[in-house]
Order: sequence, then C-alpha cells, then structure tokens
Amino acid sequence: MKNPINNITTTDLNELRREASALQMKGAPYMMASVVIWGIILAIRTTSLDIQMMNLLTFYSTMLMMPLGWLFGKLMGTNIFRKTSNPVSKLGFLCTMNQMLYILIVSWACTMNPEAMLLFFAIIFGSHLLPFSWVYDSKIYLVISIVEAIGSLILGCIFGGAVMSAFIVVCQLIISVVLFVECKAFRTAQKAAVEL
Repeated sequence: MKNPINNITTTDLNELRREASALQMKGAPYMMASVVIWGIILAIRTTSLDIQMMNLLTFYSTMLMMPLGWLFGKLMGTNIFRKTSNPVSKLGFLCTMNQMLYILIVSWACTMNPEAMLLFFAIIFGSHLLPFSWVYDSKIYLVISIVEAIGSLILGCIFGGAVMSAFIVVCQLIISVVLFVECKAFRTAQKAAVEL
C-alpha cells in the first residue's frame, strides 16, 4: 500500500524495521545492560546509606549504560554504534534520547522529594520502552513497558525502592531473554533465506 505523502510502501517500511532490528539486535544489548544497572541500583537501595547518597549513586550507575550496551553488543556480534542511513534506526535513537529530557523530572524529584526520586526514575524508565515495540516490531516492549510503569508505581508506593528495583531487574531479565530468543530466530531465518 502506497503512502501518498512520501511514496514509501508498507513493505518498504517493514523492511526498514527488520533492518533496524537486525542492526541493533532489537535493543537486546541495552536491555542486558539495564539488568546490570538495575542490579546495581538494587544493591544501592539495600544499603544503610542516606537517601541523598543513594540517589546520587543511582544517577552515577546510569553512566554504565553505553559501555555495557557496547559490551553486550560485541558479545552478541553487533556494533550498536554503527552509522546507518535507516530512518527507523534514527527514530530508535530519538526514542532513547527522549528519556534524557525526562531526567529533568527525576532531577527535580531528587531535590524536592528525594524519597520519590527512584519511583519517578523507574516509571520513566519503564515508559520509555513503549515506542520500541513498534521500532523493533516486538510485543515484549509493549508488555514490559506497561508492566514496569504500573508495577513500579504500585510496588514503589507499597514496598519501597529495593522491592521496586528487584521487580525491574526481573522484568529486564525477561525482556532480555525474549529479545535474545527473537534475535536468534531472526538470524536463523536470515541464514535459511540466504541458503535458498
């Protein structure tokens, strides 16, 4: 079906999405990195440090995202920083960078209501995964985004930061495994198509 605005067919768009998924391994390296980061946040939240120090260490732990994402990408056999002209890959990058703007809300919470900072951070983290369900054509992003955002609100309000962080670690483990399986199946299908 032709789009009259820019003459891109649905088939062309789906091919661009498949290409972006293959290039970025459906974002699996970043999801694996987030397991480590949320594990660190969980460890921080189980200490007896004061809330300001825990919040500061939580912020610092997020600096590991890019190096860990790169490392997991290498282990999976892809270069997550490879330049591409694919507009879907660029959209995925914008969806990731959008979260950086939301950090302003987390910074505000850190100053105005330090006890709520991690709750804001967790909800924003979970919510930012939603558009990747379309970018990578993977329903697991949709499910985990909704589950993490709502689950963080409920668990964070009832049980606090440590339980909420453990919940996100589990969710991120689930999405990592599902994406790894999807990528493996995708590569197997690509190899089979090449062999034909």
